[in-house]
Amino acid sequence: MQQVLVREFFKYLFFFFCFFVLGGANIYGLISPFAAGFALALVWCGQKLFYVLPLYAISSLILDFSTAGIITTFCFVFIIAITCGIHTKLKKTISFGLFMFYSFLALSGFLFTEIYYHANTLFAVLSVISTLLFMWASKTILGAVLLQEAAIKLRTAQKLSALVVLAALSCGLEAIAVFNVPLLQVFAPFIILLFATTKKTETTVLVAAVMGLGAALYGGNGLTTTTFVVWALCASAVKGSNKLLPAAALIASDVLCGFGIGFYPNYSYTWLIASVLGTLGFLALPNSITQKFAEMFEFQEVGMRNVVNRSRESLHKRLYSLSEVFGEMDYIFRSMIKGGMTKEQVKTFLISEVKNKTCYDCPERNMCHRKCAQDTYSVLESMISSALERGKASLLDAPAYLTKRCTRVSSLVSAINELTAQYRQYASAMNNIDASRVLIADELKGLAQILKNLANEVNLNITFDKTRENKIIAELAFHNIICADAVIYEQDIHAISATLVIRKADSTNPKISQIVSKICGSKLALASVNTSKRAGWNILTLKTAPKFAITFGTATKTKDGSRVSGDAYSIIKLSHDKFLMALCDGMGSGEKAERASSLAIGLVENFYKAGFDNEIILSSINKLLSLGSEDVFSALDICVLDTQNGNADFIKMGAPESYLKHQSTTDKVEGGTLPLGIVQDAAPSIIKQMVSSGDFVFMFTDGVSDSFETTEKLQDYINNLSSLNAQTLAENLLNKALELSGGARDDMSVIVAKIFNLN
Repeated sequence: MQQVLVREFFKYLFFFFCFFVLGGANIYGLISPFAAGFALALVWCGQKLFYVLPLYAISSLILDFSTAGIITTFCFVFIIAITCGIHTKLKKTISFGLFMFYSFLALSGFLFTEIYYHANTLFAVLSVISTLLFMWASKTILGAVLLQEAAIKLRTAQKLSALVVLAALSCGLEAIAVFNVPLLQVFAPFIILLFATTKKTETTVLVAAVMGLGAALYGGNGLTTTTFVVWALCASAVKGSNKLLPAAALIASDVLCGFGIGFYPNYSYTWLIASVLGTLGFLALPNSITQKFAEMFEFQEVGMRNVVNRSRESLHKRLYSLSEVFGEMDYIFRSMIKGGMTKEQVKTFLISEVKNKTCYDCPERNMCHRKCAQDTYSVLESMISSALERGKASLLDAPAYLTKRCTRVSSLVSAINELTAQYRQYASAMNNIDASRVLIADELKGLAQILKNLANEVNLNITFDKTRENKIIAELAFHNIICADAVIYEQDIHAISATLVIRKADSTNPKISQIVSKICGSKLALASVNTSKRAGWNILTLKTAPKFAITFGTATKTKDGSRVSGDAYSIIKLSHDKFLMALCDGMGSGEKAERASSLAIGLVENFYKAGFDNEIILSSINKLLSLGSEDVFSALDICVLDTQNGNADFIKMGAPESYLKHQSTTDKVEGGTLPLGIVQDAAPSIIKQMVSSGDFVFMFTDGVSDSFETTEKLQDYINNLSSLNAQTLAENLLNKALELSGGARDDMSVIVAKIFNLN
């Protein structure tokens, strides 16, 4: 907290210094727009009014405590405080155009005093116009420094604005002299050395020239510009890790220009001392501050785009290798599947066990199993077959001649029943183990395919467009939307993405999508908003807008007399351009059906979110439900809508038909296959359809479809529905089903999706 207060103190102390310096700056003693323009820019950039305005007033009155100065200052402070204060109180945002109007009103006092006291109408008007222009330049660069915390690379407009402000400050420093030496003579060496050791030579020379231009605007001496440029060239020529060499080069060139060539008419040792003081100030500057200045406005994006593609290539290889690992694990699990013995093998095995269990100490063993071996084998095979088929053998299954000859028939029947029961338990356990292995193998296969798809997706190089990125940042800034960085990338002409680092306060501005879409030449929609690691910033991702949009309607009715519905439905967004509609009808009604349908819907949602294929999803869910200890049967109806390509995938297991309603016709999407959980190997019915704008998708449970006498009558009813509202259509269909069936004889659910064009 204390550190923040210290930082705020020095920040506003610097503002006061700027007010004081800019207050003395003027162009040939006629036009002085700088201090007021800088104050207005600080107000626009959100700096605290109750600090900025008093500091401006104090500096203005120190420089001009005349009647005209008091009127000018009071009018400026009063109007800005009142107008901005009212907007703050009402929590109303000030548009930049309105703020310009308030600024003009605030300068009316200056306009009045200049005309009334000095009869200087022309230059008074020019000063007001110049103040507003300087305010524009100041707010542009202050927006980068204060609002963006110098975390970006400056754009052209911001660089030009920074040079304008630097020229104004140089003009003001030239106006303030101590012992006939302008303060600019102290500050110029400091600034030039700072730039010479941290920035490019051309940047340093440009800064030096601008400072010289500021001095020339005040005093008209163009030689100052030449001297500063010479300093910049000499200091930049010897820059390196040692700060002393550029400093020594600058002082040497100053002595040469002052005493040797005679650039300064009044050059003396006092001027030299001023240059030395500025140089010593630079040498005393801690290296940490110098390094921080070097990093300012240098957004770390060197090679970023190449790094992205290299990283994607590396990720492609790793994902592909990982997919092969899961593919190998799939093969291993499938090779572990034992499979059951054939029926003949089971009988042979059980006959052997029965003989060992019952006949091992029988006196007639040789007679039965040697002399009459074929007859005995046939009798045991017949009795075991009866036990396997009916679940139990009895004495009636033993032929009469065996009963007369064998004294252990009862024990034989008992052993057969016991062994066949044990075999059934074993076979069931083995089947479950094999089914589990198949299920795991399916999931591993699905994972392998997902990873392979991801590998192929990231294998494509991304193309970046720096020109459009800069245009987006500049256009957003024009609309007062602060964007620290923009990255435009595309894999093909149909897929464009934009990632923007936007000030949090601007993140919800609808103009962002409009501006980006206009510059990219393709309609982009906001796909996600994430919080940046830097406080006060959000990362916005925009992607090519889907061709279609979808609205949904639902209607449900629980079976008469039932407390809960056995139907469950889900409507979720799978990705930027895909939607899932799922409808599950648990067999029967009540809590058991409700548990079954909810379980199936939950599995469907999670599998689809993970990115598994339709076949693997339905196959896996079916196996999971069939492995349960109790019978869990559910009719499952799924539709996956792709709003980019206009595809609709209908996936059904035991579900009734669905309908795709066009403008004047309605197509039936057939149902079929067994419900979930009946048999493990049941395959889903998958039908692909194309949809277009104005189409409706109707899905419902059999409680609705069974209310109509025939599917043709149901199809005709849907085709003649006239409403264009999905919710109304869902309710109309449910109400018609209730009317036809005389009430809810079963759980009833309806989902309707309306597809319409976004363009």
